[in-house]
Amino acid sequence: MPHMREVKTCDRCRHFKRRCDLVKPSCTRCIQAGVRCSFDVPSTTAAASHEFTTNVSPTASSSVLPYNTAGYASVPVSGSITALASSSESTIPKSGSAPLPRRASGSSLTSGRSPPSSTTQNTKGDPAANGLISPTTTVESPEPSRVVSSDSLAAQNGADSSNQQGQRIVRKRKRNCLSCLRCHRLKVKCDKELPCGRCKSSGNGRECYYSYNKGPNGGKFPCPTAPSGGPMDPDSKKPQLAPWQITHKVRGSSHWRELMAKIGSLTPMAQSPLAKILEGVATNACLANFSLPGNFPFGTPGATKYYARDTITRLIAGERDNVEDYLGRYQDMLEVVNPVVEMPTFREEIERYWQEPNTVGLCWLAQFLMVLGLGSFTSGDDPAVAIEFMMAAEACIMQTPFMFRPTISTVRTFTLMVVAKQICNATCWAMDSSYTLMGHLVRLAFILGLPQERNDNDEELRDPEEKETRRKLWLTILYLDIKVSMCTGMPPLTRPEELGGLRDMPHWRAPDSLQMVLYQALPIVLNILAQMNSKRDPISYPDVLRYSAQLRELMGHAKRVCQAPLQRITIDIFLRRCLMVMHRPFALHADGPTMFPESYWSSLECSLALLFHYRELWDPDTTQALDLVGRPFVLDIFSATLTTCVHMLRQDAPLSEAAATGCLIPPRQLILETLVSCVDIWAGEQEKSVCWRTGYHILQALMVILDAPGARAAQSDDT
Repeated sequence: MPHMREVKTCDRCRHFKRRCDLVKPSCTRCIQAGVRCSFDVPSTTAAASHEFTTNVSPTASSSVLPYNTAGYASVPVSGSITALASSSESTIPKSGSAPLPRRASGSSLTSGRSPPSSTTQNTKGDPAANGLISPTTTVESPEPSRVVSSDSLAAQNGADSSNQQGQRIVRKRKRNCLSCLRCHRLKVKCDKELPCGRCKSSGNGRECYYSYNKGPNGGKFPCPTAPSGGPMDPDSKKPQLAPWQITHKVRGSSHWRELMAKIGSLTPMAQSPLAKILEGVATNACLANFSLPGNFPFGTPGATKYYARDTITRLIAGERDNVEDYLGRYQDMLEVVNPVVEMPTFREEIERYWQEPNTVGLCWLAQFLMVLGLGSFTSGDDPAVAIEFMMAAEACIMQTPFMFRPTISTVRTFTLMVVAKQICNATCWAMDSSYTLMGHLVRLAFILGLPQERNDNDEELRDPEEKETRRKLWLTILYLDIKVSMCTGMPPLTRPEELGGLRDMPHWRAPDSLQMVLYQALPIVLNILAQMNSKRDPISYPDVLRYSAQLRELMGHAKRVCQAPLQRITIDIFLRRCLMVMHRPFALHADGPTMFPESYWSSLECSLALLFHYRELWDPDTTQALDLVGRPFVLDIFSATLTTCVHMLRQDAPLSEAAATGCLIPPRQLILETLVSCVDIWAGEQEKSVCWRTGYHILQALMVILDAPGARAAQSDDT
């Protein structure tokens, strides 16, 4: 017989293949799990073991004891080898029957507490009755090898039945797989880059992703910024581009890429701290968790489980106690700045839904799920139930003929999906994908006839309230389109001449003050943005001055009529961002302070105003998560920060002459302190996405160049 190595660990640690600290009478892992350790053997075990040994011949004991850890038979308490053989035969599977699962080591003698007949019966009923420990059904450890007396058989059998009824909750181990999923599946070495070398060389760089990210989706979404070129791809030999250059290689002047070029011309890049940062930007990828996939709401794998209507009904019913809270959060934080749903009518429709859940249409149900998802998301910490609501909304809308027969609920649902992409994923690629989704939304609106002012005799527009509802929804769609186009540097999807439905001045009052301001501002902003992001017709300086006066007048009007503070903040960010983009070509001119003074100082003033709004929305002392309201403007705020840095990099900037143009510009030191406080906010958000992290590193390097207070110490801490 081969020599058997002595087992020193406890049975539970050996069963689960964990390191045991060998502490007696109970190891640390068993204490943490709340189970009995095999080291804690009662004193009666020795006597019972001696009795058992005396009843069995030396030959039989030598043949039985080495196999007691295999657990194939239940050892009787008292009796001879004949009883032992009979119990063994009762547990050995016969020909044609399914084999018994292999039991854990050290559990055979534990299960030998019942007669052979009862043992066979328990084996059929529950494998755990014979000591068959499965990590999927229990976390209890295999009990120590012991033999009990016949007096305690009845009590132990009763305890077995109670344990079977109250099995403990499953606790599975979750080890991080550090390799990418493709290398892990192929069982090859992975360099743990993103994308890794093997996936990149095989042309699967875009499909390279890892499974150890935290978040509702577990990091299972592919990296949207990974290069897609393979060895057979002619583009694979081209230099890698930064994430903001991959999908849209042609950006308009409203994008912040021009600001980076200007900063590069003002700083010696060879010795600049920016050089090292920009080297890693080209190959950087989205390493953090994503709440929503990039292609949402088209083809998300997580939506397939909600194609059954009953599954959606159970999902909503499980959160019924929180529905009112979700609706209130959505209305107070998101509906107030992006009016999409008519809340009084919507609440009446919800009451009808509770009465007959299976009678509502899929379009309305998708809209309801998106409202619940957004309301749940505002509770903070990216709750998983919010993503489940949105997955269910996608499943509903995909079962409708939305491509060629949209309804007003369809358009509202897709509008809410655009809002969700900007709030749940505040990244550059999420804004790019929102631009694509906006194209689909605008075309659905055209199919439904929202932009056109149709005849009042139209059956759908006989109701004045329905007509006003359609006009307000179209204004919100235009508002989202302009915001997305401005931050992505792409042309707007709607031209100013296509605003046929906005010719007649509506008579809106509170609470529709935001729509009234948008009604007056959107045609002007569309004209500006169409010229800024078009290379054919550059805007002239006289037009800039004329548009600037109109926008500043609208800014004052919005402060007077908008009652909600969030409305005043967001509309001020929107209009100032437009002013900043419009003045940028003239403000960045080498002789900007002297040739175009109004553009120069307006650019700096609007940038500082956006930074103040940034600090206001990301204030940690607020009771609401107002940063969710600011997430759609995060790239605008980043542009404002870069614009301020451009102005501060000019050491000869005549800041004292700003008062002559009517702009209130604070001293240089106060501007630097404002920049540092805003960069500190970026530091707290840098783990959310690669865009936040890259932006923070760029801004931190700029603070070092500007010699801002505490910048070098912060940079040394990061490195």
